Amino acid sequence: MTSGRVVLDEMLIAAQPRLAWRKPLAHISKIVGQGVYPVPMAARLLRVSPSKVRAWVYGNGGEAVLTPELDAESGKDALSFVNLIEVMFLADLRGHGVSLQSIRAMLARTKRTLDLDHPFATRKFHTDGKAIWLETADETGDRAIIDLTDGNGAMLEVLERSFRKSVSFDLASGQANVWRPSADQPRVVLDPARQFGRPIDGVTGVPTEVLADALKAERGDVARVAAIWEVEPEAVEQAAEFELQFSRRLAA
Repeated sequence: MTSGRVVLDEMLIAAQPRLAWRKPLAHISKIVGQGVYPVPMAARLLRVSPSKVRAWVYGNGGEAVLTPELDAESGKDALSFVNLIEVMFLADLRGHGVSLQSIRAMLARTKRTLDLDHPFATRKFHTDGKAIWLETADETGDRAIIDLTDGNGAMLEVLERSFRKSVSFDLASGQANVWRPSADQPRVVLDPARQFGRPIDGVTGVPTEVLADALKAERGDVARVAAIWEVEPEAVEQAAEFELQFSRRLAA
């Protein structure tokens, strides 16, 4: 029986037309380690509308909130991994009622105070930024920020703890480098240094899409797929569950 690892490269090449985040080879050197997520894919991963993602990162006719990390040639209408994490946290803030005006003020203050280009995707903001929250609340009078930071800041801590639980940071740079998009599938990760940031089984690096497709081809035989790809059965199961949920978002 041929190992799935032996044919992984060939399968990825064969699947290239339907992998939305694959880029032309001429641009590969520019995006290695950054991850590339076209806006529609990023929106589905984050459960945020594409129009909001475009508006927050590219302005979409207005002023952008965040700074695109990819240049126009490499990532037109696409997000880097860092941008993806920034949008996730921004969406959390908006979900708590924090205004875009306050978020802009918070980002500007953080960049001045902590000298960070992408604060929401940097550990230092999430561990040392409470003073910035308080100062932004005082500056803007935003009730939502005041509520988050009121008293002992318990609500803010819940927000930050939830974020830090799914995101890991590089020890040297302090920048976000791994995202676990679902607590129900803890083996599934997005890592910009692996497979261009595509969802993978974090232990082995096999793309979730490859495992899910293999499971379909083997008519649901988890044990056989696990043996072919030299992964644990739970890696196959979690990959299939993740891809099923993702495909449902595609169809929605």
